[in-house]
Amino acid sequence: MELFSSWTGSDFFLFYSVLLGFAGASAWWMPSLLREPGRRASLDDLDSVAVLTGGPTRLADSALAELFVHGGLVGGEKGKLAVARCEAAVSPAARTLLSAGEQLSRADAKKALDSHADLVASRLQRVGLLMRDGEYTRLRWLAITPLAALFLLGLYRQRAGDAVGEPTGFLVILLFVTAALAMIRFFTIDPRTDAGIEAVQDLRARSDRFSRAPMPDEAAMAVALFGTTVLVGTPWEPVHAMRKPEGDGGSGCSGGSSDSSSSDGGSGCGGGGCGGCGG
Repeated sequence: MELFSSWTGSDFFLFYSVLLGFAGASAWWMPSLLREPGRRASLDDLDSVAVLTGGPTRLADSALAELFVHGGLVGGEKGKLAVARCEAAVSPAARTLLSAGEQLSRADAKKALDSHADLVASRLQRVGLLMRDGEYTRLRWLAITPLAALFLLGLYRQRAGDAVGEPTGFLVILLFVTAALAMIRFFTIDPRTDAGIEAVQDLRARSDRFSRAPMPDEAAMAVALFGTTVLVGTPWEPVHAMRKPEGDGGSGCSGGSSDSSSSDGGSGCGGGGCGGCGG
């Protein structure tokens, strides 16, 4: 006997909708249960904090802020920053940017620091603050298992209903929603271990003032912890303005898109090599 053959389309639609709610909740809850515990370790350098908090992009933002504050970068053309001489002691990431080119956009900075970010991420994996690639991949697949199973069930019913001429348009829409939720969850799983998440939360709590009024020597760490929005209203706001898409008429000296500094919850990384986004 065909599965669900006695159910009307409306019956199955309601059944699937309820299961979708449970599957979605499970997909967002499972990582907190299955995440690797990791090991407690101190965050003692700027580059590690930036990568653990927001991956390569946050590392680039932090390095740009550090150089701008110390005079290593000045206002350039078309929203970019121009490299100038910098004699101040800066982080390894910032030193890398000094030799990356005469004019730097945010994308240029991230590209120049990708290899360095990978090295930092590998170190964070060894100390237990980031999941290793295999652990991270396994967690991502486990998290979307409820949604994947529901999608297959819905696809079976849609094919069966379509074969006998039943209208399945609403079910097809739910299948697309299920697939979209699975994709979003897969790519937003936080690659940090429990210890890594706790380390960032502790450091943010101790450095809460940075998010409101960072001093010059604190600007780079403030960006690493909270994103470039902490620079709005400061003399270093051009670093935040670099987030504004090129070619929309912006001068790079004001405005810009808002920064997503809530990285206790993502990242969009293909492996365990970046921190910060997702749940």
